[in-house]
Amino acid sequence: MVEMKYCTKCLMPSTRPRIQYDKDGVCNACLWAVEKKEMDWTTRWGQLEELCDKYRARNKGRFDVIVPYSGGKNGAYIAYTLKEKLGMNPLCVTIRPPMEDPIGLQNIKNFTELGYDHLFITPNRVVEKQIDKENFVNKGIPMHAFMIAVQTAIMRTAVNFDIPFVMYAEEGETEYGGSSKLKNSPTYTVEDGINLYLSGVDPAKYVDQFDEGQLYWFLYPSKAEIDAMGPAISHWSYFEDFVNYKHYLVAKEKLGLVERVERNIGAIENFSATDTNLIHLYFYLMYLKYGFGRTTSEIGNEIRRGAMTRQQAVNITRKFDGEFPDVHRSSYLEYYDMTTEEFDATLDKWANKELFEKINGKWVPQFKVT
Repeated sequence: MVEMKYCTKCLMPSTRPRIQYDKDGVCNACLWAVEKKEMDWTTRWGQLEELCDKYRARNKGRFDVIVPYSGGKNGAYIAYTLKEKLGMNPLCVTIRPPMEDPIGLQNIKNFTELGYDHLFITPNRVVEKQIDKENFVNKGIPMHAFMIAVQTAIMRTAVNFDIPFVMYAEEGETEYGGSSKLKNSPTYTVEDGINLYLSGVDPAKYVDQFDEGQLYWFLYPSKAEIDAMGPAISHWSYFEDFVNYKHYLVAKEKLGLVERVERNIGAIENFSATDTNLIHLYFYLMYLKYGFGRTTSEIGNEIRRGAMTRQQAVNITRKFDGEFPDVHRSSYLEYYDMTTEEFDATLDKWANKELFEKINGKWVPQFKVT
């Protein structure tokens, strides 16, 4: 068996890109969870109030903040808090992903019927498919076009509506173990977005394959447009302790959130990441590449909020992590225009041969979660 190094508090392994450990083997996500308990959240909330005051005055009588909203708990909670507690007039924007999940669409319908202004943006589906297939095959990233548009199309909307204030949900690198660059920064730059959230790939690379009109939602506005607007691109997790379960409870009680009857594939819960069925393939490939999947990520949240012990997490992770989304296989083949052999060959290409062995047609882990 291969020995994996795991955080001594949660189960995040050393294979996670950019993760760091202290001398006791505790990952930076768990260290951040401890640090947050001593955080002066009052001061940070005051910074948020100042930003809200600034942009409410600037955009008086218009939308004054953009909330990227996938149809899930976090965007709903953030929009609700901005509107009801901070007096803002948010414009909620959904970038429509491929292979939309009916649960997410139902949540959007329920949410908007409660009086929230909302825009759907549907990027060019032909371009989207080509970008996704290229990145699935060449990078092992099955939904890269959507990941791009969540950054670029939101910035396009900010420029088009003259709304310089954008509020994303959590800063994933800080919350889940990765780069600490933005831990103490209330805003971030376009360059940060490219380096941390787009795997370092500038979307401008695609101008060699498509014209700029086709790429409209996949390209950032010009530097001149961005500089003229001077955007404040923020993450909610900087201003308030980010607790997914708290957001779920508020969204379910007040904002029409519904969840699946069954748990999500490769997961322990039934209410997160309900925007696209491609997310299941994304988490499976993460598992093949790095030896941890969706359950490991969710378990870390539960341990850090004190809802689960590490030993409980070990047993659950061994049972559920790395499930293959076989129920969606035919849809994936259709989306990528692949044969079963081509699709499986792509999975094989990105499987970490040091961590997995293919036995009877399935990739089997050669490590044990400890």
